[in-house]
Amino acid sequence: MLAGDGKVLKGSAREGEAALSFLSVFLHELSLTVAQIPQNGRHEARVLDDMLDTIQRVFGNKWMITLDAAYTESGLTGRIIEAGGAYFVPLKNNTRILKEWAELAFQYPSVMTYQDEERCSGETWIRTTSTQTEIPEDILLTLPAAQTLIRREHHVTHRDGHVTHEVRFAVSSVLLTAREAEDVWRQHWSIENRSHHRRDTIFYEDRCRLRQGAQGLAVLHGILLTLLQAQTRQLTDLVRRLSVPDNLMLAAS
Repeated sequence: MLAGDGKVLKGSAREGEAALSFLSVFLHELSLTVAQIPQNGRHEARVLDDMLDTIQRVFGNKWMITLDAAYTESGLTGRIIEAGGAYFVPLKNNTRILKEWAELAFQYPSVMTYQDEERCSGETWIRTTSTQTEIPEDILLTLPAAQTLIRREHHVTHRDGHVTHEVRFAVSSVLLTAREAEDVWRQHWSIENRSHHRRDTIFYEDRCRLRQGAQGLAVLHGILLTLLQAQTRQLTDLVRRLSVPDNLMLAAS
């Protein structure tokens, strides 16, 4: 399973020049960034569209890509289907009409429901994921081959007892159970947690002011990150142990 998301190198911004941005494609199973393509001022969806033929050649006709709301459009999702892939995209305010149709669809009993509870850093998260396979016609016209509507509701009880509640919707061209939909939804954030965030905290990619050669450096970071992740999950500690102290580098020079 793949994930697609944009990455902005904020430190590369100059007076009169926008920061460089890349489209990243991430392979969940190997925690590997398989592509880091410069956007050159284009919308992320257009860059991904240009990459679909390459993705098909590498992964064949049985792959799924998870995306954020910027990619939720008929042209791109249709091209993903044509390229032999499948999609999982959220419905947010940029697709307000589709989101309203999804809300209406879940006024009827959902096909399946799955709930899980997680305690983390003093907070309690209760997530309830429901699926619906009766897809409204307006959604099918916009998102070709849609098979599953997903509704994800979560309650968060914070340390101070304050409770927040949120409901989100998504669509997939794969027929998913509620448990599968929850797993796919959570896996999407691997590209942020296991790639973008680690690039910024370990390699300081977000602070790097390099413009010329930035793509090559980003590719190198991806390779190094994959090698490090193969050794341990405690990457910060590992990098700290592998780092050469400044005084030793000065002595060596």
